[in-house]
Amino acid sequence: MDENSMTFNFPRRRRWYTRLWDSCRRLGCLCHQRSRQFHRYRIGYDPVGRLQRAASVGDLVTTENMIQSRRHHVDEYDEMRRTSLHYACAHNHPDVVTLLLENNSNINIKDDEGCTPLIKAVQWQNTDCVSILLKYNANPNLTDFHGNTAFHHAASRGNIKIVKLLLEYNVDFEAKTKYGLTPLELAIYGHHPEMVNFLESMSADSQSVQVSSRQQKGIQMQATECEPASLQ
Repeated sequence: MDENSMTFNFPRRRRWYTRLWDSCRRLGCLCHQRSRQFHRYRIGYDPVGRLQRAASVGDLVTTENMIQSRRHHVDEYDEMRRTSLHYACAHNHPDVVTLLLENNSNINIKDDEGCTPLIKAVQWQNTDCVSILLKYNANPNLTDFHGNTAFHHAASRGNIKIVKLLLEYNVDFEAKTKYGLTPLELAIYGHHPEMVNFLESMSADSQSVQVSSRQQKGIQMQATECEPASLQ
């Protein structure tokens, strides 16, 4: 006889106190009070302080009230040296970015990775935040701890729109990282052919402008040498 075929799995009888769970849960008598946890973001740039949290979710009213109450400094930072401006730029809230800058937030402050708010906005390709920061005179040539400028990050991600924005604000086109890489080389390694073509065309245009300016200076020098001496 097959013993396995003769065995039966009877449902386990619930204990008397477990029968009360369904009814008591609604009243909260057996439920543990769970502490409210802040929403975790996918981008891995999660705020810690109250002001940083409000800025990261785009809560303009709460952010403004906290600043005006003077209980929170506009540039207070967490253990990773990230300010509310960092979080607003990373999570793409242009209105909050404008509010913080109007309240004299440090636009070029760096976090524990050496990233400025502009670099964070470029890393997450938040074009509106990048545009606002540049209009408020953010320095586009500051580097993180790896020597990357905002231009390096934009080129490595293939974002031509942000690259064009940065070029309007005297960005260093030939800047090199800590490892000696230019934005063009990062675009090549990142397999962004459109960005590569764009940067190569910009490089060719700049070289032609330099050559023409040198030729013009040479013509001017020759002209001055050929002028007759003034009569005394």
